[in-house]
Amino acid sequence: MTGSPYTLEAAREILLGRRSRTVKTLDALLGVGLLAAGPIGLVTGNPQALALWGWVDQKNELIARFEEAVGAGRDKLRKAAGRQRHEVLAAAHTTLVAGSFFAALRELTGPALAGVHLTASEENWLIDPAKFDGHRSAVSVVQDLLWTEIPLPWAGCGFETNLAGGIRSYYQRLADRCLRYFSGFATWEQTYGPEPANRQLVKQIVERALDRYRAEYKALTAEIPEFQIWALFGEHLAEQNALHRLEQMVATLVGTAQTSSERATIADINRAILTSLVVDLDETAEVTAVRVPSVERGYVEPGFRWAVVDRQSLPSQEGWWRDQAKGTDLASFLAAHFASPQAAERPLVVLGHPGSGKSLLTKICAARLSATDAFTTVRVPLRDVPDPSASVYRQIEDVLRESTHGRVEWSRLCTVSQGRVRVVLIDGLDELMQATGATESRYLSNVMDFQRTEAVTGGPVAVMVTSRTLVADLAAIPRGCLVVMLEEFTDEQIDTWAQRWAEANALGVERGLVRSIDGPGLRAYGELARQPLLLLLLAIVAAERDVPPEENSAALYRMLLDDFVRRELARPDQHPTQLTAEKRRIGEFWKLGVVAFGMLNRGQQHLQERDLSADLHALPDLAAAPAATSRDVGRVLDPARRIVGRFFFVSTSEADSGQGGRSYEFLHATFADFLVAHHTVELLRDAASVLSRPSAFQPWNDDLLFALLSHQLIVGFGSRRIDFVHELAGGEVAVAEVLERLIRESHDRWEQGRHADYQPSERAVTYRIAAYTANLVMLRLAVAGGPVPLGALCPRKLSWPAQVGFWDGMLRESGQFVTFVDAIEIEGDGHASLSHRRHSGYYEDMVALLAGDRARAAALAAGRLLVEGHKPDHLIDHELPGTAQRLALLLLNQFPQAEDLTWAENFDAVAPELHVLAAMAAAGHAAELSGAAADNVVRALADIDSDVARAALATVVSRSPDVSYAALLGGAAPNPMMLRLALFSRQHRE
Repeated sequence: MTGSPYTLEAAREILLGRRSRTVKTLDALLGVGLLAAGPIGLVTGNPQALALWGWVDQKNELIARFEEAVGAGRDKLRKAAGRQRHEVLAAAHTTLVAGSFFAALRELTGPALAGVHLTASEENWLIDPAKFDGHRSAVSVVQDLLWTEIPLPWAGCGFETNLAGGIRSYYQRLADRCLRYFSGFATWEQTYGPEPANRQLVKQIVERALDRYRAEYKALTAEIPEFQIWALFGEHLAEQNALHRLEQMVATLVGTAQTSSERATIADINRAILTSLVVDLDETAEVTAVRVPSVERGYVEPGFRWAVVDRQSLPSQEGWWRDQAKGTDLASFLAAHFASPQAAERPLVVLGHPGSGKSLLTKICAARLSATDAFTTVRVPLRDVPDPSASVYRQIEDVLRESTHGRVEWSRLCTVSQGRVRVVLIDGLDELMQATGATESRYLSNVMDFQRTEAVTGGPVAVMVTSRTLVADLAAIPRGCLVVMLEEFTDEQIDTWAQRWAEANALGVERGLVRSIDGPGLRAYGELARQPLLLLLLAIVAAERDVPPEENSAALYRMLLDDFVRRELARPDQHPTQLTAEKRRIGEFWKLGVVAFGMLNRGQQHLQERDLSADLHALPDLAAAPAATSRDVGRVLDPARRIVGRFFFVSTSEADSGQGGRSYEFLHATFADFLVAHHTVELLRDAASVLSRPSAFQPWNDDLLFALLSHQLIVGFGSRRIDFVHELAGGEVAVAEVLERLIRESHDRWEQGRHADYQPSERAVTYRIAAYTANLVMLRLAVAGGPVPLGALCPRKLSWPAQVGFWDGMLRESGQFVTFVDAIEIEGDGHASLSHRRHSGYYEDMVALLAGDRARAAALAAGRLLVEGHKPDHLIDHELPGTAQRLALLLLNQFPQAEDLTWAENFDAVAPELHVLAAMAAAGHAAELSGAAADNVVRALADIDSDVARAALATVVSRSPDVSYAALLGGAAPNPMMLRLALFSRQHRE
């Protein structure tokens, strides 16, 4: 069957079979033969047009056939799975909706028309080829009945919402068309009266059909689990336990009972997460009594908002989300989604801020869905993908093989999952952007292509993709996708989390080893307690020490890292050393920073042990320990390894099959962001201190800063590095002065400096100077927290536009510069500041604006639109190019309403670089322009030597009776064309 199961045309054949006797009977009762006759039927007539009168005149046969079709669907769903199940679900629902309409139509009109028959003239009106108006009306009704797609409830549109929207509008349209058709019969009008009475009857039929549909649907929920899930969607349960309700709801779904070692391996890996700890503190047991709950107890479901993406959606903007639907039962929402056929057509996109629990959500979803035979679930952390530029299929294949030690391959898993819906949970699209340096605007469309291919070759695949909210616009979410944003914790959720924490730490509190923490106490820290990750960090620190309520998130990260480094160094198994405790702390903290910089400068979320070894050897030991030799790298790594294995890193010994040793990654990417910001600020403070008291015996240079900050831009897709810098050093004048000095002197650098052996990127020196200066400028803006004069952001003897051109030339190919351009706002008075909004537009326009070339930005924006002849999907939201785009649209759209051009009265309010474009736009409405507006247009176009300008001038003069001679002949020496136009205007008036 190639038709859509959401239409009655395909649904009846899916449920009953194309050659079924019931289908033939149903087609005869519905008048389907009218469509088969096609245009010939309009000429020859067709007796099947009489079938439509039977919709109200017959006994209950039509309704009985619909009930038979729904019953057939119910029987098929007892065994159907995978793709077939999706089709049968949609077909059964479609038939149920249509059957409810005919039942309502019969109940409300049948009794009144019992025993009433069409007259001979009325029958002739239907089938006489000379009088085929009735035939054509009947065809229109049957087309609407058979070909209209009837929406199925799902997470994006729950049962009641679907009923009030899609189903009601379908009934409204069908009832209206049916009654318009029936009103052509004298018999009908004699019974029900003229048109106004019919309108009231339409309302009654719609309401009766909705009531019937609701009752029939609810009756089927006992036998069709998906119907039950969609009906329950939105009902909130007070007790929520790590999406346990998701597992309960999908457990009733039908799947193939066949087992395989591949599915069992994946399920075991997925389910193991539930009993693991939210954070693995086992290695720290000797230095802290703090304990954390298991994932199953510790995960508190957040609230969320959701929407179905359309052309007006702005999912990267917080303001837009405030107007979207709010949900409180994430488990039932996910169940409603994964149980629906729509899940296999487009990805579900889950957005959230750093630390909101997106990754943990994918792990728990994988665990819960693995408990049923209806799904085969695979989790794909994009940070673990060996080749970020690979296809979606290859990314899944690579991660699957690696995570199972080669035991499972995608193709084999698909084979043993026949009859099941495969679910792929892709985590961290923003991290993929950081790895590739590209916006990945095609990634979600590629996911849809992957789903379409799999649907044809192997069955349905549902996909969920997570990403940080900030980069949602760069991801280009396709229309029709369901998008979810995880919200911050409410007071109630913080209290629930605190109760789970108290359970895990009851023994420590009883023994006096851990401080008691409760919900009200945590809520006193405000925003720090609203994000799950920050809440966890806050509890770990507050369980053993005082945390001032006014602290920001950077201070919280610092306290946590400091505490665990100190505890690590207090272990009895530490090697003897002559260094003070403070020097040792600085040294260990620095090694963590080396790891963070190593990840940043390689564009990765993890670091190979081999690379960490090389970095530690190439960079100085800030604790002033003796330098290591090349043979002593193992000793250098040893202290870092202790910290790595005990809290902040996850060791994956299988990475690279031993080629690069172990692979390290932070518990969360924000740890690396903080460490980069912290060490950068500390180095700048050290510089400020040294430079404040210059000494010939203690010279200072920026070699270490250059080594660390010249490989990658520190502003990245969704990164918090700049936020942390502002929290750590915002308003510090000394740091700002150091940065301005470094910027002024940056182009005097001729070599890589003392740390030339530090080569994480192998970039050319020119590229590194560009990256370094861009980073210095970004740091200066972050420290300022407000506008900074452009003159303070340029090297000696180099203008701001030249600086931007240098950056563009060096950094464009790497894809990094777009993040920098997006983060800076250039103001009209020659100042720059950090931008707090996304400029979703063309790269060239944004670079022109960054350079302060507003005229070029306007020309690019308008010219591109005029050349392409259509409105781009993403218009840059700076005021000037936005205005240029709107003016160009006026030109392309044949100048809509005159009131849209009221600004032509006062050209002084229009940016000078837009005068010509504005004049050409206004010229299209010349007849409706006032004299002042017409004069403005003429003056703006008088000296423009182009065919377009001359054509616009001629239009204004010929159509505007109020244009003045002063405007036409203005200037010392009017050109010949203006003289001819003035003469024409004079003759026209006479």
